[in-house]
This record gives sequence, C-alpha cells and structure tokens, in this order.
Amino acid sequence: MSDATGFIQHQKNNRRATVVILGGTFALLFVVANLVAGALGAFSSDSCTATTNVPRPGYPVTQSCVTTYEFRPVVLLVAASVVLAYLVIAWFASGKAALTMVRARPADGPEFAELRNLVEQMAIASGIPVPSVYVVDDPAPNAFATGRSPKRAAITVTTGLLTVMSRRELRGVLAHEMSHIRNRDIAVTTLAVLAVGAIAVIADISLRIGIMSGGRRRGNDNGLAVLMLVSLALYLIAVPAALLLKAALSRKRESLADATAVEITREPAGLRSALEKLEADTTVVSHPSAATAHLWIESPLERGTEQGIRGSFGRLMDTHPPLSDRIATLRAIEGLDPEGRGPNDPGPTPL
Repeated sequence: MSDATGFIQHQKNNRRATVVILGGTFALLFVVANLVAGALGAFSSDSCTATTNVPRPGYPVTQSCVTTYEFRPVVLLVAASVVLAYLVIAWFASGKAALTMVRARPADGPEFAELRNLVEQMAIASGIPVPSVYVVDDPAPNAFATGRSPKRAAITVTTGLLTVMSRRELRGVLAHEMSHIRNRDIAVTTLAVLAVGAIAVIADISLRIGIMSGGRRRGNDNGLAVLMLVSLALYLIAVPAALLLKAALSRKRESLADATAVEITREPAGLRSALEKLEADTTVVSHPSAATAHLWIESPLERGTEQGIRGSFGRLMDTHPPLSDRIATLRAIEGLDPEGRGPNDPGPTPL
C-alpha cells in the first residue's frame, strides 16, 4: 500500500511541476515580447523642441529631445494577443509534422494486426479513443505518441522495438505512450517547444533589426543601443533559460507517463523490463532530430558523457530523465533492488 501511495504522490508532484514549468515558459515568452517591444519604443515617446530661433540657410535646425517612458496596457494586450495567436496557429499546424520527420508509415499490413490489437487493448484500458498506429523502419528500438488531443492521436513504434520486446514489455511501452495521450503530454510539450521557438525567433529578428539599422544610421542612437543590448541579453539569458524549462518539462512528463503506465497495466514489470532492454541496446535511431527528441520513450540523441560543469549543464538539457533513474523507480515499486537489473523477458514472444 505504501508503494502505491508513493507512486500516486509521484504523479501529483510531476503534475504540479508541469504547471509551474509551463507557466514559467509562457511568462518568459511574454516578458521577451514586451522587452523587444519596449526596445523598439512601444513604451516611450520623444518630445523635441528647437534650440535655434531663426533657421539659417545651409544650417540644420538643432533640437533638444527628451524621452519619456510610460506604462501602456494596450501594448501588453497586443503582445499577449500576438503571442497567443502564434501559439494557436503553430499548434494546429504541427499536427502530423512529427510523423513526416521520422518517416513513419501506417501500420496497415497484416504483419501488424496483433500490434494494432494490442494498441486497442491499451486504449480501452486507458479510457481513450484508439489512436492511429504507425511504424518506422528502423532497427533501433523506440516508440512515441503524437497528436493534439486523444481524438487525434497516433502511436508510432520502430520495427526494432517489435523485434526485441516480449508481449508484456511491448504492452508496457504502449501503456507509456497511451499515458502521454491521456495526460495530454503531447499538447503540453508541443506548446513548450513552440514557446521556446518563438523566443529564439524574436531574439534573432531583434538582433537582425539592430544590425541592419546600425548599418544605415550613424551617430548616437539610444533606441538602437537598447535594442542591441536586449537582443544580446535574449541570446545569452532568455534562450538558454527557455531551453532549460522545455527540457525540465519534458523530463517531468516522461516520469509522469511511467507512473501512469503502471496504473494502466497494473504492473511495473513490463515497462521496467522494456526500459532495461532499451538501456542495454546500443543502436540509435537512423534519422534523429532535436525537434522530435522529446517525443520518444528513449531520447534518440546521444547523451553527453562529459564530467564536471559542462557535463552537468548538458544533462540539464536532456529531454528525458536518465534511464537508470526511471528503472530504479520501477524496480522499487516491484520490491526489487533499485541498482540491480533483471529479470527480463526472453522475448520477443509472438504478438
């Protein structure tokens, strides 16, 4: 009973952390948008008066200008509207992009009939509509779920996963992916990815505007200097911070999906054994992409092995918790030594 209670608390902690991290990502995007708007003069106005009474031919009229700053709620409203419109449009446009990027194909053949049947079983157990099923021809064992909502979801597995997993292990993997769909993780992480992308685009555009303006204008231009400083600050602070938030969010949702998968299957052994096989496997996905890395049950990108500060920062950018940590949690639920390995299903067994 204590193990079950601890796992339920583990789910609650991850959900709370998700709300905080996603909220922080959106807040950062909103702040970035307003910083750039402020640097472009949205919160300021110039008042100039001539310092010469009678203009002389051939001589420019000198002026004395004073810049005043004021709070303008309409600017905040416009910034919020633009950010929201971008997220909504990009979110709807991201539907099948992941499937195209990984070269997935529908699992329609008779050789995948039992796979589709197992997906249907896990969907029923999860209480969600049966998602579409796709296959990627790749020897690396892996899987992911995608889709904006449970009604528009899809589960993709590699052919490599089908060749190494037993039925019980595959059921655990599919339950993990069903958990992502049921918990709406794809929508959450997609919004985080879009927010991070928006921050990077804003930083790039503002820096280009500053450089182009600097090439056309000479002399002291306080507005240009402010824009350049804001752009550099975004590159040095905001963009890395957004990437860290996105990675932390992805790790929390992976841990939550592991917990929910155990709830769906009523046993941790299948998923635990599957993760141990993934840990021992050395093959990597043939066409990895940073844009879809957060979707897979195991990151398709090679993890850094550096030690010290550089290695620690690299691990902060990981989209998945270490497999060893996830396995240790599941083994503890089973009552096994968290540091040990096995028993594993010999598999694959016929589907």
